Amino acid sequence: MKNIHSQAVAFCEGLYDSDLSDSIWRPVFKYILENHEKLNFEKNKVHTLWTVSGGHLRRKIKDDRLIANVLSVALPGYNGEGLTLYRGECHFLYETGKIGFCWTPKIKVATMFASGLNAIESGGVLLKAYAPTKAIFSSPNEHSAKQMQEFEYTCNPYLLENIEVIDTYKKITDSKGGCSKRGL
Repeated sequence: MKNIHSQAVAFCEGLYDSDLSDSIWRPVFKYILENHEKLNFEKNKVHTLWTVSGGHLRRKIKDDRLIANVLSVALPGYNGEGLTLYRGECHFLYETGKIGFCWTPKIKVATMFASGLNAIESGGVLLKAYAPTKAIFSSPNEHSAKQMQEFEYTCNPYLLENIEVIDTYKKITDSKGGCSKRGL
């Protein structure tokens, strides 16, 4: 229990130890959700952690609803208008209803992922969706906007509306990973 608590506190401070066993992360996220009113979230740091390492955490936790619930209390929030956003997704994740959290208003960025990194294992799909304000956990942070120029909005995929495939891309061959490696 102590390790779960200390990892939850570390996450809330924006710290992530990628060497920790996969089995600890789901209990850590459950602990965060159950105790979020008692925890001190450094929301901007958690946002950067999610932008950089969210895919790793998603693969370790394997529970998108739990992740969505934690992100709803751990990220900075969003107060703007609803937006039309795009995402380059792996075909097999889309087909299994496991749509990722990170979306962009830049169709070119989403196309890059749909036709590149996220097309490696099963081909890619370019998605378009409407994200009402309630679906957006946070707007792009400095890392996403200035360094990566991806302009990621972190969204609750369960609250997105009118998700549609606007293009598909064939499977490409690359040994460096793919959608199961990134998975945001």
